Amino acid sequence: MNTSQPANAQAILEGEALHAFMDQAHDLLQQEDETSPIAPAERQAAVMELLSQQRFAPATVSELERLHDLWLDLERPETANALLREHRDATLQHLQGDNRLLATASLALSDIQSRLRFDREGGVALLAPAADLMGRLPHTGEPYRYWNGWHYLAREAQAWELAEQGVDLQRNHERSDPDGETSPARRDARASLRKAELARLRGDVPATVRHVQAATAQLALADADQNVDFDDWLHLAREVLPLAPQSVPAVLMAAQQHLARTESPAASQAVRAHRKVHEARLQAMACHAMGQPEAALQLAELGRFGLVDDSDDAFSGLVLQWLQEAGRLADAADLALESVLHSRPGSARQGYELALRMVDSDTAHAPAWALILAWAGLDSDMQEILEDSPAAARSADDYLALARAQAPGHPLLDMIDGWRLARNHQWEQALPLLERGVGEQPRHANSELLPMLWAARFAALPAAQALQRPFPQGFGAHWCYAAGVTLDDEDDLAAIMGEGRQVPGDEVREPLVQRYYEEGLARFEAFWASGQGRYKDAHLHVYSMLCNNLAIKYRSQQRYEEAAALHHKGLSSSPFAEHHDGLLWCAIRRDDRPGIVTAAEQLWHFTQDYGYSRHCPTDYFPSVALALYQLGRAGEIGIWLERLDQWFEELDADEQREQRRDYLAALMSLLDFFSESHGDVVRPRLEALLPEVRALGECYTLRRLACAMESCGPIDQAVALHREAIAKLTPDDSEAEHKMARDGLQRCLKLHSDSKPWWKLW
Repeated sequence: MNTSQPANAQAILEGEALHAFMDQAHDLLQQEDETSPIAPAERQAAVMELLSQQRFAPATVSELERLHDLWLDLERPETANALLREHRDATLQHLQGDNRLLATASLALSDIQSRLRFDREGGVALLAPAADLMGRLPHTGEPYRYWNGWHYLAREAQAWELAEQGVDLQRNHERSDPDGETSPARRDARASLRKAELARLRGDVPATVRHVQAATAQLALADADQNVDFDDWLHLAREVLPLAPQSVPAVLMAAQQHLARTESPAASQAVRAHRKVHEARLQAMACHAMGQPEAALQLAELGRFGLVDDSDDAFSGLVLQWLQEAGRLADAADLALESVLHSRPGSARQGYELALRMVDSDTAHAPAWALILAWAGLDSDMQEILEDSPAAARSADDYLALARAQAPGHPLLDMIDGWRLARNHQWEQALPLLERGVGEQPRHANSELLPMLWAARFAALPAAQALQRPFPQGFGAHWCYAAGVTLDDEDDLAAIMGEGRQVPGDEVREPLVQRYYEEGLARFEAFWASGQGRYKDAHLHVYSMLCNNLAIKYRSQQRYEEAAALHHKGLSSSPFAEHHDGLLWCAIRRDDRPGIVTAAEQLWHFTQDYGYSRHCPTDYFPSVALALYQLGRAGEIGIWLERLDQWFEELDADEQREQRRDYLAALMSLLDFFSESHGDVVRPRLEALLPEVRALGECYTLRRLACAMESCGPIDQAVALHREAIAKLTPDDSEAEHKMARDGLQRCLKLHSDSKPWWKLW
């Protein structure tokens, strides 16, 4: 049968016209059943009618494969396969070398795909030659995509022996890549996992476990050069979980042993605690999969903490399901209430939907279910989360009334009432309610309610009276951090308080900010030591940000040792550039010259590798140059000159105009310290930049140029430039700048006199 030339066809479709036709056919087939008035069977018939009216001449592999896949969508595999065989040679004839090889491999997979649907034996027979073809693909052509297709088809065919052989063939192909074996352990483990999956699919439990054990051993054999880290082990454990849940503990134990041997430096206490949360979750899920629900719930207590990479709190949602299955409705209600009150996307949705089902039937815990539904109806964050969830049967106020009737005096009622009044800036009425709610329920005093209570105090009371009130604690380390951030920012606090309310000055807020940061730090570190705390006490990045913010406070108080210790803690948990910047300024303020150079190196390289939006080399390069000069290492200043030029050249034109003055000032400083040992390099740059530096009309930059001239230029010119610099002094220049300008001239005059022959002194 000639599938491309129906008797009634009028025109040949090719190129763009063919793709346009395919788009039309695809759109018709893919219409949502809810929106389309045409039934799926009728849409299929319409597409087939369209096909019968056309004549096709696919000229490329992509055109041919689109037609092939369309016939498959129409459940006509024989027609699809015939079309493929008819046009295969024509689409390949103009291709050469690797391009022909890749196209041939793609068509071979399509051939197997359609053939398996009407001729399984024939499709299986094509798998082995196709695998041989995959093994000859160029490594530059992303062969893994073709191999993945092959593995899928082998599983679909249930050709288990061939599928396992294919895993080994792919691994051999990978080993032939000269640039692809930086970490062979990862690929070996992945291959064993693929075999484990095949064994599971064919119901061979012992083989599944055996291959999982092999994957574990292969990853454990990786030396330090392969950089197998905790994330690699975490990925392995997650892959093992559905295959052989009983093997998860062994994988986690192997991970601990391997990292203890290869990780350098060793993980900090914070990172180890973070990892324990991951491990507890996996162990809990493994226990549940093995039919051990009580063990799963016990481990879940250790795993239900918010981590950097799971902001939706999906694990709490899973625990909610387990609690319901176990009939522990009191615990389920408590967890659901916590998730909803703090708007944790994944678990909050599940908590809300559970409350919908239980509010009328579970009378023992009706107040909690009612409070959940009330808050869901009031809070804008929850309304966004629940956009696609079923609507509650009653209003938020009705549910609040139900909670009041069944649990009068519940502290959350005060908290919710106070929150509603505060949102309308009715501070006098809100304050006593918030005081009781937050005071009696600190476990719910989150990053919104803590600042709101302070806003109420500052709005309704004189500052002195507000400070006399009991200090409202945040039971969560993250909440302490967030409260400190809000209180530290006048604009943020003003936005909460509303117009017409005076935000207290820094002298009032600063001690509160620091106290919250210090309490947050203590709560984080208590969690690292004990594993006990509130939801986000395991959040490494929040901890790192808190360390940075508190270090800034300590630096302003000249507590440089404590500040540096905090920056090191932050770097050991979740590194970012601000910590390197902070360590540098601690070293500068302590005049720690070796420390300045080390910290500057670390900051520069971190910025190059990861970026830093506030990176400004002109702020610290002069300090680095001075330190190197004082250490007798002035020759290294040339490296920093190159870096300064590199940074400036990478700016766009607008940024260069904005930064030009600071760049020149830093450049003159570096050239000054570099000139003594490398005058021949410095002199041409000074001469080239002299007109621009003069045009700036400021003392500092001209003075630094004059200092550089002392070492490498005519001393007469240096004296003249020092005098020019003094002439540019203004009242806005610091007292230190005035002194350095005068001292510079006197030093230069002495050099000038010392350099004259004796007979010129008369």
